[in-house]
Amino acid sequence: MNRQTNRHRGFLLLAAPLLASSVALTPAFAAQGRPAEAEAAPGGPAPSCELVASGTGQPGGAPRYDLRLSGFPANQSVRVESKTSSFRTTVDDQGGLTRQGVRYGMYTVSYRDSEMKQGKHVSCVTPPRQKGGKGNVQVTKVEVINLTKSGGVVDCTKPAKVEFDGKITGSGQGDVRYYWTYASSADPLSSGSVTFTPGVTSHSIFNAVEISPQVNVSTVSVFVTLHVPDQNMSGRSEQVTLTCAKP
Repeated sequence: MNRQTNRHRGFLLLAAPLLASSVALTPAFAAQGRPAEAEAAPGGPAPSCELVASGTGQPGGAPRYDLRLSGFPANQSVRVESKTSSFRTTVDDQGGLTRQGVRYGMYTVSYRDSEMKQGKHVSCVTPPRQKGGKGNVQVTKVEVINLTKSGGVVDCTKPAKVEFDGKITGSGQGDVRYYWTYASSADPLSSGSVTFTPGVTSHSIFNAVEISPQVNVSTVSVFVTLHVPDQNMSGRSEQVTLTCAKP
């Protein structure tokens, strides 16, 4: 009887260290499943999306918008949807993307979370619709000053550069669109916009144009016009006449 009791106690003494060892190892084994979960939430920015006004298209055209994504997992495949369009694309290795020239509207970005193995979506922040870049600015004057004066002598067989300084004067806050035309042509030579802010009452706009090479002529002439289409105003430069150098 005593032999059996002693043998039983011996087994318990041998098993005790093994049990204690297994209990001590259990948290370490459990922790092996947690680092990936912790790394999946490093405290970085959450995926976000925003529609941003990016200026205007051709003179008289509607405002343009860019769709900007940020905070997504690197090289994540996403699907962008609105009421009028949808497309699939991939963000860059920084988790961002800018899609230019999209239509105004409410957008949603859908993607699949690789950690949770489930679909997610982000609603894009949408600004108020812009009204053709007019803002709340009242333009009072549009003018163009000749920086290149008439009477200069140039080699007319080569392109001749003529410079002008446009000026838009007004009051209020917002964007004002403009475009230039060359001589009597109605086609826009270049276009852009200026922003009026508190304390700013005018903007200067530099413009340099080239007169095409010509032969067998004694003079060359050019003028430009600065247009503000949303307020139906314009300003024209004086005509610049240059003398062709004799060969």
